Amino acid sequence: MSNPGDPQRSQHDRGYYGAGWSQPAPPAGAPQQPGGAYGGPQQSGAPYGGPQQPGVPYGAPQGGPYRGPQYGGSSPAPRPPRTPADPRRAFAPGASVTNTAGALIAVVSIVLVEFVSGLVGLLGASFVVHPFASYGAGGSLVGGFVSGVFATPFPFYAGAFLALAFLTPVDRRSPLPTVLLRAVLAGAAGTIALALVGVFTGTFSAVRSGGAQLLIDVVTRPLQSGVPFTLMLIATSTAAWLWLGRPRGGRRAPGAPGTPGTVRPADAVPPATVQPSSQQGQQGQRGQPGAQGAQVPPYAPPQPPSNPWGGPAPR
Repeated sequence: MSNPGDPQRSQHDRGYYGAGWSQPAPPAGAPQQPGGAYGGPQQSGAPYGGPQQPGVPYGAPQGGPYRGPQYGGSSPAPRPPRTPADPRRAFAPGASVTNTAGALIAVVSIVLVEFVSGLVGLLGASFVVHPFASYGAGGSLVGGFVSGVFATPFPFYAGAFLALAFLTPVDRRSPLPTVLLRAVLAGAAGTIALALVGVFTGTFSAVRSGGAQLLIDVVTRPLQSGVPFTLMLIATSTAAWLWLGRPRGGRRAPGAPGTPGTVRPADAVPPATVQPSSQQGQQGQRGQPGAQGAQVPPYAPPQPPSNPWGGPAPR
């Protein structure tokens, strides 16, 4: 066991910053550096690895120019906040789950109406002609049903859906006139899609039937299908607007607060938390049996004795 007052022991066991672990003693004649231990290699940027350079923040790498944002360096520009679309404008570009749901409700409703209408016509014609029998140019009732309900109006379905989902959405925050205007614009987009498809089909038909077939496929047939589809799209968009704007949550019980025809009950009055002084006095009398007369306040100053120079009070 070494002497506690031995200077060699205190030199070996002092360590860094007063720690108790031992460090090798510096060699004789080794120059001492102001920030390190004893002439060893220093790490740039260490908290105690050497003198701090002027103009460099604490803990930044030493030995090179430091150019942060506050010293004129380049920094990534913050992303500007996204401005919400105006619910009263006709065009509101953007995509969201609500917009897609409204577009699906509006377009799928048109498909269902066309399906039911075509199915009724197919059942009526099947009493006269066999559904799978060929007639005319080689078509059948089932082939005409599939073509008239799904294949031919498919460009209108796709154009109206894309317009309602990304350009003119059925937003529940929008007023009804704005929703109707957006439905008309979506119907116009579907009609334009029919005309674009008619350019290709009319070009091939014009080679055999003449240029009049191109005019029919580009103008006449798109308008013939687009006008009734647009009117149906107005109705289905209104239904989608009402469906998306319905109150969320479960059904309330009849007569529950918040349901139509009921009055909200008055809020319950909480019990009093501060008792009157008379009640406090009565409680004080109950707590001290035998107390009579006027009550002494709980924080009254002590009364001096009547004869301060007299003898001790009798026990």
